[in-house]
Amino acid sequence: MIIRLQLLVTLLILSFFSESFAGTITGKVTDSKGAELPFATIYVKGSSLGTVANANAQYSLKLPTGRHIIVCQYMGYEQTTRTVIIKGDETISMDIDLYEQALTMDNVVIKADAEDPAYAIIRKTIKRRKFHQEQVNKFQTSVYLKGVFRNTYLPDKVMGIDMSGENIREAGGGGADSTKLGVIYLCEQMADYYSDGNKKRTIIRSVKQSGNPAGVGLAQVPPVVSYYDNNVNPLYEISERGFISPIADRALSYYDYKYEGTFIQDGHTIDKIKVIPKRAYEPVFFGTIYIVEDEWAVHSLFLTLTKKSTLDYMDTLSVEQTYKPLRKNVWVIASQVEYFSIGLFGATITGNFVSAYEGQKIGEPIPDSLLEDNVISSYASDANDKDSAYWSQQRALPLEDDEVEDYVIKDSITARYNDPAYKDSMRRLRNKFSIGDVLLGGYSYTSKENKNIYYTNSILGGMVTYNTVEGIVLNPKLNWTHKIDSSRYLYGATGVRYGFGNTHLNAFGRFSFKQYDRSWLGRSYEVGVEGGKYIYQFNPNSTVTQLFNTYSTLLYGKNLMKLYERWTAAGFINRAYGNGLTWRIKAGYQKRLQVQNTTYYTIAKNESWTDNVPNDLKGRLWEDHDAVLVTASVSYQPGAKYIQYPKFKSRVRSNWPTFTLTYDKGISGILNSKVDYDKWSAGIADYVNMKLLGSIQYNFIVGGFLNDNYVSLPDLRHFADNELAFAAPYLEGFQLAPYYLFSNSAPLYTEGHIEYNMNGLLTNKLPLFRQARWNLVLGSNALYINDNNYYVEAFVGVDNLGYSIFRFLRLDLVRSWDHTKQVRTGFRIGIDFDALPGVSITEDKEKFEW
Repeated sequence: MIIRLQLLVTLLILSFFSESFAGTITGKVTDSKGAELPFATIYVKGSSLGTVANANAQYSLKLPTGRHIIVCQYMGYEQTTRTVIIKGDETISMDIDLYEQALTMDNVVIKADAEDPAYAIIRKTIKRRKFHQEQVNKFQTSVYLKGVFRNTYLPDKVMGIDMSGENIREAGGGGADSTKLGVIYLCEQMADYYSDGNKKRTIIRSVKQSGNPAGVGLAQVPPVVSYYDNNVNPLYEISERGFISPIADRALSYYDYKYEGTFIQDGHTIDKIKVIPKRAYEPVFFGTIYIVEDEWAVHSLFLTLTKKSTLDYMDTLSVEQTYKPLRKNVWVIASQVEYFSIGLFGATITGNFVSAYEGQKIGEPIPDSLLEDNVISSYASDANDKDSAYWSQQRALPLEDDEVEDYVIKDSITARYNDPAYKDSMRRLRNKFSIGDVLLGGYSYTSKENKNIYYTNSILGGMVTYNTVEGIVLNPKLNWTHKIDSSRYLYGATGVRYGFGNTHLNAFGRFSFKQYDRSWLGRSYEVGVEGGKYIYQFNPNSTVTQLFNTYSTLLYGKNLMKLYERWTAAGFINRAYGNGLTWRIKAGYQKRLQVQNTTYYTIAKNESWTDNVPNDLKGRLWEDHDAVLVTASVSYQPGAKYIQYPKFKSRVRSNWPTFTLTYDKGISGILNSKVDYDKWSAGIADYVNMKLLGSIQYNFIVGGFLNDNYVSLPDLRHFADNELAFAAPYLEGFQLAPYYLFSNSAPLYTEGHIEYNMNGLLTNKLPLFRQARWNLVLGSNALYINDNNYYVEAFVGVDNLGYSIFRFLRLDLVRSWDHTKQVRTGFRIGIDFDALPGVSITEDKEKFEW
């Protein structure tokens, strides 16, 4: 309540302050020959009022009554000042001409064998870096941000999709003149930004996103990119490693510098320094930086990244910043422009994010209430309810012609999309059946108003498979989602399975009710039941999917899946709190039945058939029996931080590890149940980004059986062992571990997985690797049960294999050692199927596992 009251008072003050403006100056910024100077910075001398010109060099600045000295500056041009007197509610036209900056080198003598004078300037700036960094860390400002993407070139077709003007506009993009070129994304927002050390808060007062009335813009893009930081990320999370600032502590190891001259501005001596990377394929910038002598502060800069700077996803990214003096030894950012270009499948997209800053403050106190509730970004409740009149008054720079038209076009498109008749026609179009649905992704059908959604599995997802127990298997599955209202849903899933070899017909179903919290994304609870008779593997963590087993059985005569049949009746509850805490509990009855091999067809010349009970598990308890089981698990990741959107709250990733605890109980004596055991496990897992040094991921688990009076084969502790060429799940599995060799009921075991992804470290010095943007991965997986039962493997891999943005492959060389004294070596191929659009094999991983 206190926080809301303070925010209300802040908004009222801002509202009163904005209404105190009496007049407006508008105009255009050009050079002496009349050429436009886009994104020039215009501000009032001695104040925090300012703005930025748009891409057409047009500007607009609101001013209170009185006499003002207007300053206009642009990199490479002399700063110009004009005086303006605002008498009342008026608009004054004032074009500004700038002249190219004359540089002098009178005080510098450069000898052929001497160090360039730029190095002395940069060393002094680096020495002063931390002083200015601490200023930015205790900083507050208001920000106007505008982001726009434009498709500047599109071929006639992209991946077989027609890119004609009308089609591209139907998708919400394209130009206003029925061409295929133009604005494809446009967003504006007004925000207040607060920073105090590691605590940061953005309060977004208003946001307008073209074509999306509920659009929330960019909640986490940092309003200020500080080159006083050693490691810089120009756009939020554009790179895991980040990039080395030209004035970082170790910058001289990565950059060369060239002194290009000096000029005087308002009594300050400004040095122009050219920034040159020492080596290609290092995470570094190139461009120009201007330094204020004696204060050794950044005056302005224009720095660029390319593919040779290890830039991913984009072809180029440039950042232009202009600073202004607030007081002695304090320079604050006045404007920032980020330009980017992306080339993909013959198309070219360019764009920019323009930020204009007002009300900059350094070192002044920030209310504790703004920084202590773990909310890093929040929106006013009416942030996207502002009308055009508001934006006409508040936006810091004029819209360009195509941006004005884009708002009009997208509003009409949005109205059309929301028309019930149009929605229904699009629904019927999406419901059309194709052979590709059956083969690859599965078929889906949506009823009117999205009340019901039905979707099936596909051939690739296990609809038709083959194994030695059932022979040819026909296994269609149907999933169903019913929308009760915007927060309550019913979910259903059913599968029918018929084996032509054993002539068994099985069926299974699950039904649940789930309630989502509309005000807190990620907070929900679900209750449900499931039951039926189905086929399962002994190992629920097995890497042998139905698809892979079909392949190995038919082509190599190896039946890798080890199966049993089971009747099931169970109920479950899942709870997620949206703050990193989740728990699950499930209880039920099972009747477990033995099955045998019935079919041995293969095209392999040499067959390697094995019994349906794995050799390493023979001698353990296995018979037809009943089981009553309870399993419970809890997972928690502390350190949650949030974004408070206008209508809901959402958690962002925490820097803390995730802790998990699982407990399984087999209860004897109820419903003729024979199982009698207590099994537990506890784990800790995390991802640690070390910036330029790469990243480390780990997953450590300890567990065991507190009692093992009756432990049947499905109840053993099984692992994600693997003998396939395709990789087991990273950080969960063992790439070369023989199937079922390490399944156990030991009182204690420990399991560990760790991998170090260099993310370009070292490989940026290898010719083939650096051009291909491949990354080295090192790691190990280990399992210890006792001195006579253990397994260790180490691997080195190459990640990020693929083309353009579709990099879904990884190749590892793995070597393993275990208690049997065998040393195994093999390659494993990792595939990220989520990066392959239109392909789904998730149904191949049995969804009906306990």
